[in-house]
Amino acid sequence: METVNQTPYVTATLPQTGPGEKPGLTVIVKGTFDIRPEESAVAASDQIPMGYGDELYDPDSGGSVKFESDMAPFKPRADVVLVGHAHARGQQQVNALDVSLRVGPLTKKLRVTGNRQWKWIGRLLPVSATQPELFTKMPIVYEKAFGGIDAEGGGFCRENLSGQGFITKKLKKLVAGVPLPNIEDPDNLISSWKDRPFPAGFGFFGRAWHPRQQHIGTYDDVWRKERSPRPPLDFSFEYHNAAHPDLQSREYLKGDEKVELINLTPEGRLSFRLPGVRIHCTAGKSYDLSAIPGIEGQDMGKDEENPLLTEPVEMNLDTLCLIPDEMRFFMVWRGICPVADLTAIEVKKIKVTQVLRGL
Repeated sequence: METVNQTPYVTATLPQTGPGEKPGLTVIVKGTFDIRPEESAVAASDQIPMGYGDELYDPDSGGSVKFESDMAPFKPRADVVLVGHAHARGQQQVNALDVSLRVGPLTKKLRVTGNRQWKWIGRLLPVSATQPELFTKMPIVYEKAFGGIDAEGGGFCRENLSGQGFITKKLKKLVAGVPLPNIEDPDNLISSWKDRPFPAGFGFFGRAWHPRQQHIGTYDDVWRKERSPRPPLDFSFEYHNAAHPDLQSREYLKGDEKVELINLTPEGRLSFRLPGVRIHCTAGKSYDLSAIPGIEGQDMGKDEENPLLTEPVEMNLDTLCLIPDEMRFFMVWRGICPVADLTAIEVKKIKVTQVLRGL
């Protein structure tokens, strides 16, 4: 199969079963753009390569995902993700600040607080938090959000295995020294060591974390005997949506939305617009025309350079990953070309072009 890529972006194809258990060839286009404050972003000269596997913040010890693999066959919603830090304006030390992200109508705010821990004063007094330490910069990672594993208590936070502050201990005095999360939802702040809020963040949500994990389906003896290697009957493609649940858009992105970031760069406020790029894709196929009922007289298009029947592949902008520390971001478009089977042998040519929205 030949891929003709007439864009500055990177491309990949993935033969896999799609929605409705139909075989398809997923076409993936990943474009990296430079941020220009108060203007539309432009294509970057240095394009981020296609991600064929998850990239962890700390590969040696595991933990949360920095960049998730781009190799998803289909996403039913759009993901908005930010990889970066909270910044105090002017590098002044603070003990807490709010950060916010807005992409079109989608918005989310976080409260970022300096390091704290629970302290126990005595039997008749409530457990309280120490005063937060000062900071100028704080990584927005799920290790600093509520969650984690309480090895002594024998429990874990199913929504965030990498976090901190999760407690299963029963005695108040044993809580002393346990760190509180640095990153919280400002509308649901922790007030007691017994609180268990949903983890807050902007990053890629873990594959094994709830509620994402529940979409993977049931892999049991019935699946092994009757379905393998196909996904289980209760598998949902929502599993491939990797953003925090609050940052998943029911509609795909248009690609020209306005973006506003507050306290996510040293300057305090960063505003710009997505570049307004649309991706067009066509698939050139060779067919045994005699095997296709009713094909005669149908106009399916023709590739001028090759006597192949061509058909459009609808490309959806389903991923936006902002990297404000580097003043750049990437977007991923994805589309499915139907094929007879997963060999996709009839697809001879994929052609990818771009146009500016409105032109």
